[in-house]
Amino acid sequence: MKRILPLLLLTILMGCKKDHDKVTDVKKNDSAALADSSHVAEISNPGFAAPFIVNPLDVVAAKGKAVFTEDGKTVFYFDQNENKGKIRIDGKDWELNSYDFNENNYTLSGAEIKIEATDGEFRDQTGDCVYGVFPEVKVTLNGEVLNMNNISVQDCPDF
Repeated sequence: MKRILPLLLLTILMGCKKDHDKVTDVKKNDSAALADSSHVAEISNPGFAAPFIVNPLDVVAAKGKAVFTEDGKTVFYFDQNENKGKIRIDGKDWELNSYDFNENNYTLSGAEIKIEATDGEFRDQTGDCVYGVFPEVKVTLNGEVLNMNNISVQDCPDF
């Protein structure tokens, strides 16, 4: 009986063997791992920092001026009577000496600077002034481009 017990125990163990699936080592690249992840990592990329900062000006709307504002602060303007305007970038004033308004688009420029406000939505007109909003305004200074969003204009032509 002593010989049968080890043989019986061995037979039982062999019969209870679990089926195992073959496991292979699967490597995922980083993008696949991120796609499967429920955690979204914050990505900080200093290469996409704004190339410059537009500083607010102390200018109010008046007859003959087109004043562009962001959050109620004047960011640039053009005085059509004097044929000049201004924008302040990183604390330095840049003079604008060219102004063109054409079918809901403004183009203002000066030495080394160009401002393009396109696809404006003009809603209100009060007296001689029109009011509009530009979803995006592109400011180019010395080849560097800054896109500004939701810039309002109050244009009061003097004619």
